[in-house]
Amino acid sequence: MFNKLSEIIEYYQQYHLTKHKYEYRAHNLRFFDAYNLRDLRKKDVKEYALLRRAKVSNATINRECSFARAAINCVNDDYELRLNNPFAGVKFVEADYIAHYLTRTEYQRLLAAALETHNQDLHDFIVLLTMTGCRPIELLTLEWSNVHIDKRQFVVRNYYSKSKRTMYKYLNDTAFNVLLERQQQAKGDYVFTNMNTGEHIKSYSKGFQLCKKRAGVKCTMYDLRHSYASWLIQAGVGIYTIKELLGHGDIESTMRYAHLDYRQYVDSLSLIG
Repeated sequence: MFNKLSEIIEYYQQYHLTKHKYEYRAHNLRFFDAYNLRDLRKKDVKEYALLRRAKVSNATINRECSFARAAINCVNDDYELRLNNPFAGVKFVEADYIAHYLTRTEYQRLLAAALETHNQDLHDFIVLLTMTGCRPIELLTLEWSNVHIDKRQFVVRNYYSKSKRTMYKYLNDTAFNVLLERQQQAKGDYVFTNMNTGEHIKSYSKGFQLCKKRAGVKCTMYDLRHSYASWLIQAGVGIYTIKELLGHGDIESTMRYAHLDYRQYVDSLSLIG
């Protein structure tokens, strides 16, 4: 029992994961089925990383190792075992990451481009990504049953959030008005419903690419989330408040935005000259 890493991952997927099973990670980690788990060593993990590095970044490798580590820890806890965990303490150096965020002018150009292409859904999607800080999947899968207009909030269920915890997203006037108008015209269970299938829209990637080109703006959908955090911190909102608004599991993830509050650093220098 539990001689191979894949057996452990299958248990982890079945009993501890919800809708996201991370099949892609599980597939790549089958590399280790060439070994019995008890014989695995950190050198084997480093060999795996060396091979994967030809195609993916260290950040992706770290997530795969974290997934394997969590699966083994889970089995050890559930069965009160002490299975070998060669992934413990393994973390490869990741490239410097500097979050990119839009200026207000760039944001307005994106919205204008969406309307010029007669894509109201994409326009609303861009607004809600930027004004709530949601990840794209969290908005695409949002059901009206989880939207509470009267409380000016909606709920992101734990199986759709990256941190795997239920999150409450709060609505400013801009987001509130967009959701209210969409609710009044709703014809499906989802905020962004595919009217042909009744399921949620899977992606706005193609429309977004056209919109960016028309607007002359270089960004990703995730940059809209970065913009949300950046604008908040530049407005003087505390870093711990932003952490909760973003749904980060730890403050380190939020601290990447701290340097954007550059005014306090510049002002502090005036004290010495």
